[in-house]
Amino acid sequence: MTIWQPKSGQLTRPIYLSLQKQFIAAIDSGELAPGEQLPTHRDLAYTLDVSVQTISRAYEALRDLGYITGEIGRGSFVCARSGDIPMPFLPDREEELIDLSLLKPAIDDTHTKAMKEALHGLGRRVEANLIRAFRPEAAVRPQVEVLSNWLCDKGIPTRSDVLVPTNGAASALTTALMTAVPPGAAVVSEEISFHTLKPLCRYLGLRLYAASADAQGLTPDAFEQACLKHHPRAVFLMPSAAGPKAGLMDEQRRKSLLAIAENHSVFIIEDDVLGTMIEDAPATFYARAPELTFYLSSFSKTIIPGLRFGFLLTPEASIVAARNRHMVTNWMATPLMADIAAQWLADGTADRLIAWQRRELTVRQAIVREIIGHCDYCSHTCGMHIWLHLPVSWSETEFMLQLRRQNIAVAGSLPFVMGDRNSEGEPRADNAVRIAIGATSQANLRRALISIRDLLDGHSEKLLPAF
Repeated sequence: MTIWQPKSGQLTRPIYLSLQKQFIAAIDSGELAPGEQLPTHRDLAYTLDVSVQTISRAYEALRDLGYITGEIGRGSFVCARSGDIPMPFLPDREEELIDLSLLKPAIDDTHTKAMKEALHGLGRRVEANLIRAFRPEAAVRPQVEVLSNWLCDKGIPTRSDVLVPTNGAASALTTALMTAVPPGAAVVSEEISFHTLKPLCRYLGLRLYAASADAQGLTPDAFEQACLKHHPRAVFLMPSAAGPKAGLMDEQRRKSLLAIAENHSVFIIEDDVLGTMIEDAPATFYARAPELTFYLSSFSKTIIPGLRFGFLLTPEASIVAARNRHMVTNWMATPLMADIAAQWLADGTADRLIAWQRRELTVRQAIVREIIGHCDYCSHTCGMHIWLHLPVSWSETEFMLQLRRQNIAVAGSLPFVMGDRNSEGEPRADNAVRIAIGATSQANLRRALISIRDLLDGHSEKLLPAF
């Protein structure tokens, strides 16, 4: 089999970037198929009359963007993509790497102790229904009652009969989209939004349209125009600092968007995974219009990653459909996880861990301000990440590669961009990176932020292109 070769006559400087674009075009067009082997670094360098370092730099960028994978002793191969945009985080944890690409809460021995005690307690009180029940509605009914009462105490008035327990926010979002939006219909989101939304809409056969946003999120004018032009069945919002740009919608913005949704009969899918931690957040869309809102959240971000338990609140008229769609995709929430969550909600552990998370992230955001406060970024006082805009002198790919050479990983903007490609066929990247601040220790976070600051301030030189 002849190994595909880039066209040397189409290479422009910088060579590594031009080469990278040729490979991406060939992969996206299907000219290079999944599983196909790429030329070796040395062979391609010889063919194109460039240095091996140039080829290595291009291949490294393609690996970080999720286009290819390398296997020691075998070579580099095209990943199976099916048109997908790669996830923003690294698939595997590497030794010695400060990994700020994966959005995680901060944890310490407090969480380990709490989970150990919960597991011991579960062993003492486990009931037959928790391990024998196979009917989704019966398996976790008592736990759902506890959750419903806790939400009411948090200012989210609801009832257990409109609550679908799930194994986290991802399954809740899938259920909400399948319930609110029939195949072929449209969904509106902000231009920069949750990284799984775009592929999920594609898998479900939904048309996703991106609308303009400002520091608070989706703008009323953009939403109104999207409704008039695309006639969406739902709008996806992350109004309480959980979105990539960490925007917190104020009271007036929420009222304006809700009025437009009501006027055009558009469902609101409200992702509020940080809602219980944001003390200054206005009332949720669900609290304002439960008949129009699908509200979802989970506890893996605000309490502990291993607590894979979440929920979906639905309009009363949609609950049967939502339960049916959750059943065919997930069957039911894991009863043992649901029981631990309910126990923590009832005995105050959940509230204590949420408060701990809020305090810890507030400290970490202060560290961010101390080190790179002069830079252009978006964040919330107790948010889990920052969205760092890069100066024009840096491309996000080059910036990420330079950090990787210092054993630091961050997420690029591309997976979060909901819009289509530009007129030249290139992804509409925001030239920004998302930096997760809870995923490592405070000491490692400081080290990483100092490296980022030095790159942005020019105290660390860029690696010169090799031609």
